Amino acid sequence: MEPEEDIPFVKRPKSERGWMRIAKKRLPILDWGPRYDRITAVADLVAGITLGLTLVPQSIAYASLANLPVQYGLYSSFVGTMLYVFLGTVKEVSIGPTSLMALFTLQVCRGLPVEFVVLLTFLSGCIVLIMGLLRLGFLVELISPSVTSGFTSATAVIIVVAQLKGLLGLSFTAESVSDNIRNIINKWDNLRYADCALGAVCCTVLLLLRQLKDVKVNPKRTKLKRALWLLSIGRNALVVLAASTLAYCIHNPEKPLFKLSGRVEPGLPALSAPPFSVALDNSTVQFVDMVQQLGSAIVMLPIVMVLANIAIAKAFCTGGRVDATQEMVTLGLCNMAGSLVHAMPTCGAFTRSAVSHSSGVRTPAAGAYSGIITLLALIFLTQYFYYIPKACLSSVLICAVIFMIDYRTVVRLWRRDRQELAVLVLTFCVSVARTVELAVLCGALASLAVLLRRLMRPRLQINHVKSSAGEVVRVRAALGVTYVNCALVEARALAAARRAAPRPALLDCGQLAMLDYAGQQALERLIKQLKDSDQKLIIYNVPVDLLKKFEQVSGVDARPLRATNINSALALADAPSEERAALLAEQV
Repeated sequence: MEPEEDIPFVKRPKSERGWMRIAKKRLPILDWGPRYDRITAVADLVAGITLGLTLVPQSIAYASLANLPVQYGLYSSFVGTMLYVFLGTVKEVSIGPTSLMALFTLQVCRGLPVEFVVLLTFLSGCIVLIMGLLRLGFLVELISPSVTSGFTSATAVIIVVAQLKGLLGLSFTAESVSDNIRNIINKWDNLRYADCALGAVCCTVLLLLRQLKDVKVNPKRTKLKRALWLLSIGRNALVVLAASTLAYCIHNPEKPLFKLSGRVEPGLPALSAPPFSVALDNSTVQFVDMVQQLGSAIVMLPIVMVLANIAIAKAFCTGGRVDATQEMVTLGLCNMAGSLVHAMPTCGAFTRSAVSHSSGVRTPAAGAYSGIITLLALIFLTQYFYYIPKACLSSVLICAVIFMIDYRTVVRLWRRDRQELAVLVLTFCVSVARTVELAVLCGALASLAVLLRRLMRPRLQINHVKSSAGEVVRVRAALGVTYVNCALVEARALAAARRAAPRPALLDCGQLAMLDYAGQQALERLIKQLKDSDQKLIIYNVPVDLLKKFEQVSGVDARPLRATNINSALALADAPSEERAALLAEQV
């Protein structure tokens, strides 16, 4: 969407400036809707159709990944895109099924009726909505980039291994990466060569088509460049269409050459309330029991959902500024509304958002067009979805997620921060060995442990520095002096000061960010011990927001606190009273 031109300020009625501003913030369509014109509509139509051609085959593939009937992927793909038109703040974001949500759904609801999936969607939406209303977006910040990289890469590996059975034409149920590998080895003799060949061809074509948009073309040949770009963007739809056509033409009901997706429920989903009870094993499972079976995923899934959605919104938002509250409210409502049409959990997808961006999307209205394409597919094309080969869907999934493996972050962390690399590896291993939600929890706790360790073992720079008063010892504290590290800071600073006795010791607080009550007590003890040895502790270069805390320290010489260098601090500490006022004035 093009930026607005600067216009003269016009005083509006107080009521309009108040409620209208809030309405536009919480219903963004009121902001961009009045400026919607024909050119913008055409641009959004092109972007929406392109997005729809990506969304439909992806939704089918993600439903297959979640071990759900194909139609549930399509049920999940139109409500979010359409609702985001009215509530969304970032024009590129596309709410719908994703590989991460499908994998979560598979791990949580494996072997359970589809009603559990729908209830998980509804409860996740409720929690995300509550998080938005309570402005709890800061909780997502507890998950470090290392954790995000770890579970994203692990998700890609898990999906690739899980989809190998589709490429090979095998059928089995597995709950982990090791189970999948073991079953593939045990069932190797049952390999279906036709499915293997189709999967290999589909993967090759998908990867080649992906590269078309990067082919260098003479700038004057704009039509050719546009055609190559369209082929690249629509590669999933083209491959699924070609494979399905082939399967349809050579289909033999008695002995099908390829393993097919099977019958798909035709028509639009029935509108109904989320299931709060379900019949299971000749008994009725009530709401409380359903929640107990879903377990911690009810909390972890919304957190990962918000994390993924806000990360995508930040990537495409102009200036990187995102209204996190509005995005969470929107995401929550999209999932709550989706549960009314039997949708699986949804959030923003980076690949679809990138497609929208490269298609020249102007406003969130593009989501309406892609949603209409999904509805048309549900109404008119479900009978043909029967012929989609499973090897083709596996190829679509594998070629979509292999590029999520974030090896670049591993290389950078190896060079820069081995502790964060350990967090990434831990998250990755727990994801692969156990579940993604447990990995996110373990990764977040590990990140906090790394941060706490750095606070507990701060680096103190101790230097002997030449000054106007001769050589002095300078101790430079970093991060903070708090209850977790004050004893260590006190002991090291005291040892350094005594080695320099009887010369004064200077504490440089320029890099300090925290000082709590325990830290104040440690400084008081340090000042007293040095005073008993006829030695001075001069504290200087204190940040403005910590000045009051340092002035409250008993026995501290408050005059040098604002000094920015050693000579100024020494001058303020030693100057006669008539000179101090002038020196302090200079510092201020």
